[in-house]
Amino acid sequence: MNNLDQQAVVMSFFAPFIDVIVDRVSERVLSATAKREPRFYSRKETADLLHVTLPTLARLTKDGLIVAKRVGSRILYEADAIDEAVKKQVVFKYRRG
Repeated sequence: MNNLDQQAVVMSFFAPFIDVIVDRVSERVLSATAKREPRFYSRKETADLLHVTLPTLARLTKDGLIVAKRVGSRILYEADAIDEAVKKQVVFKYRRG
């Protein structure tokens, strides 16, 4: 048997195993990078997470420190941004003015 025939035999033997490995890796990559539905917090939930009052949250939103989205008559805050602020322990102090 020459070298090319040996390689063909080895490849035909390992081909099913390689296919299984490729399938599993691609499933994991696709599930990790799949677009997830964005989560939102209500005004009350956001105020509780940030340890501020509702008027302070309204001021923070008005000043552009926190981005809000209006859905119908509701004001919602993107969970990823709020969670990041909580993780960084951002302090929103009351300012007199």
